[in-house]
Amino acid sequence: MPRKKIIQIILGLALVLAFGVKSFFVKNPILTGGTMGTGYSVTFKGYLTRNAIHDLSLQIDAELVAINRQMSTWDPDSEISHFNLSDESGPFSASDSFSTVVQRALELSKMTSGAFDPTLQPLLNLWGFGSEGEERKVPSDADIAQTKSNTGWDKFWIDSSGALWKAAPDVQLSLGAIAKGYGVDAIGQLLDEAGYENWFAEIGGEVVVRGTNPDGVPWRVGIQYPTSNPMDDKLQGVVNLTEGAVATSGNYRNYIQQGGVLYSHILDPRSGRAVLSNTASVTVVAPNCMDADGMATALFVMGAIEGLIWVEDRPKVEAMFLVRGADGKISEKFSSGFVAATRYVPTD
Repeated sequence: MPRKKIIQIILGLALVLAFGVKSFFVKNPILTGGTMGTGYSVTFKGYLTRNAIHDLSLQIDAELVAINRQMSTWDPDSEISHFNLSDESGPFSASDSFSTVVQRALELSKMTSGAFDPTLQPLLNLWGFGSEGEERKVPSDADIAQTKSNTGWDKFWIDSSGALWKAAPDVQLSLGAIAKGYGVDAIGQLLDEAGYENWFAEIGGEVVVRGTNPDGVPWRVGIQYPTSNPMDDKLQGVVNLTEGAVATSGNYRNYIQQGGVLYSHILDPRSGRAVLSNTASVTVVAPNCMDADGMATALFVMGAIEGLIWVEDRPKVEAMFLVRGADGKISEKFSSGFVAATRYVPTD
């Protein structure tokens, strides 16, 4: 065979091989899906095989479906729904994941002196924000007082076996302020155990990151400017992280507006009422997203003055409050280490 012909065949085979390898790998893939009434996404730095992407998608979806089946009050057959509807004081046999999240919710309740409370389901329903709520409206003082008598983090407990007990049949749990964070952590654990070193995972804006982004720099996490317009994607600023979690709680998307007053879906467990303050949102950075998620809610309830004092006593936790002034302008209030820990950059 002529030498020229041999070279042409070799070049042709090389092109076919190169095309095949290129089609087998995907650069900086992004996995997406739906969960917990919102969406999730996972972004990787580098190349993954299509088989790896397919397998990861199946594993992530299966993990999130399992978490929903444990902790969603919107699923009447979920573990939490069975606990809430139970007339027995206990013991209620709980899965390991469910027991873990409830235990941490109890710890956060104690740490925050009740600013975080997982027993708010009856009050959320009363205000119309819960899975069994009807019309969204501001309830009467009498209804709030009566319903509040069935709430309180000290009204249920977990025994040494992980089983749940409640003080009265009407005690009901809601883990909406912590379950998304746990879900992101679960994705992160899956990726860590699989050996991935550079990734970004989020569920509904609650985030965990590792390593660097496809440009080789820290992952950029946008902090949304607090506006009620869902089409407005303006950012207040950006945090830059190579490790850790970010969670934000705000009152600008889910609320009741009555008599010219905006009543947040975030309830103060201590009063049973919607939080009425100048706080527009709270962003927390912490080692894991379950804590960041729960702490963001608790800090929103506390407000900037009390909340920032609380954060200063918590190692590896930082927070930023976005506070709305009388003129409607937003100002930033930081814990002492927030800017340094996050390399925070305002958009203005």
